[in-house]
Amino acid sequence: MQNKVNLELKYFCNDFSPIRKILKELNAKKVGTFFQKDYFFNLPQSDIKIHPRLKLRIQKGKQTIIYYKRRAFQENKSNQAKVSLLSVKDKKLLPYLKKVLGIKATVYKKRELWKKGNTIFNLDNILTVGKIFEIETTKNSKESEKEFNFYKQKFLPYLDKIIKDSNLDLILKKSIKSHSNNLDH
Repeated sequence: MQNKVNLELKYFCNDFSPIRKILKELNAKKVGTFFQKDYFFNLPQSDIKIHPRLKLRIQKGKQTIIYYKRRAFQENKSNQAKVSLLSVKDKKLLPYLKKVLGIKATVYKKRELWKKGNTIFNLDNILTVGKIFEIETTKNSKESEKEFNFYKQKFLPYLDKIIKDSNLDLILKKSIKSHSNNLDH
């Protein structure tokens, strides 16, 4: 199991072209492009400010269970997230978690992953939501915050509105909006 603390930020992004250009200028390495399916499970909510999330990610047939806690993203601030990841091979895990916890929502995305040092850059295209750019720096020294802020300033001019919530919340809001629009007709 891997445990880490990340500094994270997430923004809508209409055009990834300038983002890719900057990533190349920074000598970031493109790791690849992946299709991911994230199953988010129902969890009890004990703290309104910090929402725990449990998801099973399936990518190229591999399963990773991911548990994380973080506050909503804020403009011009790094956001700490406590993340635990565990690779699992048991194909019965999804039906088991579905039965025990229930699936809250499923997120489908195409992820273009870039990396430089201990920072990951995600260029995501999420079904029904759109394009999202995310920076995740693993916090392992005092330099991590400086590194994170440097990247944030580089990309900020090319980003749109900050996303305060998780992809799960974006999908749920879309679903509620879609259902309420259907009621109007």
